[in-house]
Amino acid sequence: MNVETIKPAASTGTNKGARSDSRFPAYALKDCVVVPEAIHKNGGGSASTEHLIAFLGYKSATNGAYLARVGAAKAFGLIAKSGNVLVPTALAHRIISPVYPEDAKKALVDAFFEVSLFKQIYEDFKGRELPPEMGMKNALRNAYGILPTRVDLAYRIFIESAEYAGFFATRGARTHLVIPAFSPQQPADQIRKPDEGNANDKDDRDSSGGGSGGGDDGGSGGDGQSNQFKPSATLEEMKAKYLNSLITLLEAKSAKGDVDEKLMERIERLLDSKG
Repeated sequence: MNVETIKPAASTGTNKGARSDSRFPAYALKDCVVVPEAIHKNGGGSASTEHLIAFLGYKSATNGAYLARVGAAKAFGLIAKSGNVLVPTALAHRIISPVYPEDAKKALVDAFFEVSLFKQIYEDFKGRELPPEMGMKNALRNAYGILPTRVDLAYRIFIESAEYAGFFATRGARTHLVIPAFSPQQPADQIRKPDEGNANDKDDRDSSGGGSGGGDDGGSGGDGQSNQFKPSATLEEMKAKYLNSLITLLEAKSAKGDVDEKLMERIERLLDSKG
């Protein structure tokens, strides 16, 4: 593919070199998930800089690798500053302590898209084959403004992050960026049934018989089998739905820059009780 056909990234008004150095994280997504995970497991939901350095095995707060790892985790939307401590974001909680089995997979896709460069590449190549390695590196340099000395790193971080987020799983090759398919949401403590997943399943469970008004000819009516008919939600289902609603609320607040520590603590307690 000709790189001239790719829309160049919009200018931010800064010089090209400075813009390029900050347009992609220094670590791949997989290597960044360990940061909120360390805070969650070792810090009880929050960590000072001193503690996080110890959790991650670095020697000081001025260590370049430490600063790059924390900066990358922030770039993927996985950690945030709350007062004098760092905390996992709601997005990170969906990855490291998902309420539903598919939450982590969806959250990894969302984290990948937190990096504007990666999201732009996805939009530019959606439905089209990615160029071979050399062509993709040329695109990063010529179309997306990455410094020549940083192109190899940018390519590696992009490919590794896309693979970890599941974008290559559908085809089984690094040729196309395809958002992975997700199964329907179910409480994590329930057995997953391979053929469940129609959008009308929830309505089917609430009905007392037959299919939907459309009969059996729409494809969705056939999904309302006996295993879909449950008289009422279990206590675990109600707890899971309540916890999910709290995480959604926290996500909405975090998107507005509002850090609700009490809400975070409530979610942490519920997650600990489930574990």
